[in-house]
Amino acid sequence: MPDFAVRVRGAKGRSWRSPRRLVAVYLGLWVFALVVFLLMDPTDAMGYALLFHWLLLPIAAFVISLRIGELVRRDGRMWLLPLALGLLYMLADFLTFRLANMLAFDKINLPQWDLFFIGAAISALGLLIGRLLGRRRSKPA
Repeated sequence: MPDFAVRVRGAKGRSWRSPRRLVAVYLGLWVFALVVFLLMDPTDAMGYALLFHWLLLPIAAFVISLRIGELVRRDGRMWLLPLALGLLYMLADFLTFRLANMLAFDKINLPQWDLFFIGAAISALGLLIGRLLGRRRSKPA
């Protein structure tokens, strides 16, 4: 069985856990965050930033990376995940607040690359802890 689709014991109908599905969950949350930004009132910007940019997206990146680190047994493409999640974290800010600022003031803002490194670090930490937990659970007692 390929390393990207691992069978995990669980309840009927939920026995397959795939890292691709976990990444799809993060992408769904990311798109939902962008749609909420487009539909919200401008006075809700602080609440949006706290909820999505400081809580949901970082926690989701950590938990999904942790779970993928537990599931995947071989190194390889798994280590590209922090780069992808870091890029999505940076783009979440760029496609919301920065884009609104560019449209309102007719100027060009560059993306904040420090957000890329923050998102990648959160994901890499989750991946590393997940790998350690996966190795610990797979060793015989």
